[in-house]
Amino acid sequence: MTTGDGSGTSEVRFRKRLVRVIVSIVVLTGVTVVLGYGGWIVLTLTAKISGYDPETADGELLRERLLVWPDRNREVMRSNGRTSLPLRP
Repeated sequence: MTTGDGSGTSEVRFRKRLVRVIVSIVVLTGVTVVLGYGGWIVLTLTAKISGYDPETADGELLRERLLVWPDRNREVMRSNGRTSLPLRP
């Protein structure tokens, strides 16, 4: 696998680093999706099963605010930060 000039070891290191980067991207994307919409899923299941449905300080259901949170953030990013930031969930 290696040649006398040592180019094989650098190729193995590059492959190893590339695999680590790809795995990191896949894992972080999955975690972002789960955490982004995961809170809404957990709160919806809790509300259906146990009847506990928390509200925000202004009386809005927390699970409803979490559901629209990613869309609100996308609107701010698309406007290059020129629109007002959405309420925190």
